[in-house]
Amino acid sequence: MQQLKNYFWHLPLGWLYQFLYRFPSKKLTLIGVTGTDGKTTVVHLIHHLLSQAGIPCGIISTITSPGLHTTSPDPQIVQHYLSSLAKKAYTHAVLEVTSHALDQFRFVGCRFKIGILTNITHEHLDYHHSYQRYLRAKARLFGQSDIAILNQDDSSCPFLSANFPRNISYSVKKSSNYQAKNIHLKSSTLSFAVNGQKIVTDSPYHYQVYNILPAYIACLKLGLKAEFIARQLIHFPLIPGRRQQFKNTLGFQTIIDFAHTPNALKETLSSLRLQTKGNLIVIFGATGGRDQSKRPLMGRVVSQIADIAIITADDTRHEKIADINQHIINGLDPSQRHFKYYNIPNRQDAFNLAVKLAKKGDTIIACGKGHETTILHGLTEYPWSEADAFRTAINAKIHV
Repeated sequence: MQQLKNYFWHLPLGWLYQFLYRFPSKKLTLIGVTGTDGKTTVVHLIHHLLSQAGIPCGIISTITSPGLHTTSPDPQIVQHYLSSLAKKAYTHAVLEVTSHALDQFRFVGCRFKIGILTNITHEHLDYHHSYQRYLRAKARLFGQSDIAILNQDDSSCPFLSANFPRNISYSVKKSSNYQAKNIHLKSSTLSFAVNGQKIVTDSPYHYQVYNILPAYIACLKLGLKAEFIARQLIHFPLIPGRRQQFKNTLGFQTIIDFAHTPNALKETLSSLRLQTKGNLIVIFGATGGRDQSKRPLMGRVVSQIADIAIITADDTRHEKIADINQHIINGLDPSQRHFKYYNIPNRQDAFNLAVKLAKKGDTIIACGKGHETTILHGLTEYPWSEADAFRTAINAKIHV
């Protein structure tokens, strides 16, 4: 049924808006980024680097998209935005391209100069039903791209490399065209070398290597110099809701992050584990009306890395929070004796408890909502801010 809708509704609609807006993508150099995790960071890195080089560049991402809880908006919004960029004499646009958008032809008719793959891990199987269909949906981007930049370390790479031989590979583990070597992680810096160029950045997370590499390659192919790119990466650009520090005076770290898949949680928490002297406390939940099979996987990952988890509400939609949280709890690893968890349905109550439990040297990370300004329960969007939730919880602790 979904495929019929895609071909007989979404595809004609996509071409209609291309025609109505006079094929604006032909007037721009497009860079598309797809993948399960890391898309937003890579998109914003490329946008930052091109902008610093004086190149007029537009952006569509999870953070900037005008669609409600949507990364890639519908084709009318896409084509209107690209048309407005062309009229303002912009030359480039970097776009976050989701599997849903590719499956539903929201970017049909767009020719990308560069297509980038971050990774393909467990996500959206409620829609795609299988990893292979998810992979094939992602692969559509590279059929519309002149250059494919692929993650050699990702399990999707053999399939994509075979189908899109005009590709450039990057990696940390395997041999590739651009392999990161001599990786050093300190409390406040990450450094590595790639093809003779040293990169040093103040974002001390190991997985940033996988975000920096494709952005670096894309910008090289767009004409930027390696030395210029390296200088711009010394101070990693602030991306709202991604590893965002919320300052406090109580001696523990408070961080906001968008991690909402098993792989994203694993990478984020593993990096924080190395930096945290005390307890690693995680506030997280899972969205309702979406892939239920990932929920126990999220629980297992958190229980294997964190010391304390507070399982709480995300966008519940039409599902009961008790059912969602139980799916997560079912995946907790019982062999992790050091691990404790709390089931706190109200998200503000979860923040309050995390801050109450935290001591000097601990880290609290709130995962899943990131930059979002609402939380969806049923059909109602309620105002929400992770920063405000931390602020309320910290004030309560200070004024006890």
